[in-house]
Amino acid sequence: MFVYILAALLLGIAIGTLTGLIPGVHPNTVFVFLLSVVVFLPLSPEILLVFIISVAVSNTFTDFLPSLIFGVPDPATALSVLPGHKMVLEGNAHEALFLTVVGGLGSIFLIILTLPLLFLVLPALYGTISPFMHIILSGIVAWMVFGESNRKAALLVIALSGALGFVSLNAFSDAALFPAFTGLFALSTLFASVRREGEIPPQKKPTDVKGPFRRGIITGWLAGWFSGMLPGIGAAQAGVLAAQVLKAKTRDFLTALGGINTSNIVFTLIMLYLIGRTRSGAAVAVSQTIGLMGPGHLVLAIITVLVVGCVSAPLTLFLGKRFISLVERIDYVKMNKTIIIGLIVMVVAFSGLVGIIITFAAACIGIITINSGVRRSHLMGFLLVPTILYFSSVGVYMKVFAGM
Repeated sequence: MFVYILAALLLGIAIGTLTGLIPGVHPNTVFVFLLSVVVFLPLSPEILLVFIISVAVSNTFTDFLPSLIFGVPDPATALSVLPGHKMVLEGNAHEALFLTVVGGLGSIFLIILTLPLLFLVLPALYGTISPFMHIILSGIVAWMVFGESNRKAALLVIALSGALGFVSLNAFSDAALFPAFTGLFALSTLFASVRREGEIPPQKKPTDVKGPFRRGIITGWLAGWFSGMLPGIGAAQAGVLAAQVLKAKTRDFLTALGGINTSNIVFTLIMLYLIGRTRSGAAVAVSQTIGLMGPGHLVLAIITVLVVGCVSAPLTLFLGKRFISLVERIDYVKMNKTIIIGLIVMVVAFSGLVGIIITFAAACIGIITINSGVRRSHLMGFLLVPTILYFSSVGVYMKVFAGM
């Protein structure tokens, strides 16, 4: 059994790392494929659990690298994008990557240290806020809009992405997620980059980055807790909220960004065990392959998370050096055009004509967001608005009226 579990862990790390390095490819695609063939695989629930967690956690370490490099805007718009992009334009891609890795690994250690607290607090807290979920989420949307100088544009982006989410998710369920997010985030960024013909400047050689990292790790831990507990809240919103509440600086924010996705995956597994709710693709895959999580499953999951984190952190830094060096020698515009074609082919393969329509509608909304200069986290209205409507029961009446 140990040999099979070790093989599942190593294979999961390899696949999670690969999906993280390829822009637009999400581990949920792997999970969808796994769920479609799992009935034909003579594997134990424990092996499947280790594989799913290994893919999900390793992906959170490497997926920052392509988002850091691809879609870098011209210097005139550097202040309107994530701090990581600004650091790339300054030649500090290696430092930015290191900070995200520290955040991811640090958040894992912090979650393990605070497990007793989480077990004590999370069920009671969720039970308290659950009846008011739509009010809390509406308040977050209002906070996001009023935090922008261009509030009309922010409200427009949330409304458009929310409408797209409500229609496509109700009509096509989770099958709409891949084409929608490909258009909202990947293609819109790549289209803008090709149009602006941006360049990646020579990057400084990696040097030792000194701490402290405490504030960034705690921010990522809190944000991951927040996004793992509240449905429809993505890492982007959670990061912005936590960073502003804690007044995190640029380096702290990058460290937090590295920790948010990793801690979010772990928190969703804990929430699955404690209250039976799924908050991520990994949690859905776990629930559908092993059913109810028992104490033994949770212990195995936590050990797997720790091992994968300790392997993925140095592996990401190793691959990052070579990845950044390779990208510097490639024609940036041609590379982006190739990625655009590849993503469109993947959408057609996975989602067909409907997927293409959703993708290009989403890409248009993404381009509007970029051109208006508001935060791209508003595009998460795609999930936020349908979730608010669901918890407020308004969505039921809207579906009946629309004939869905």
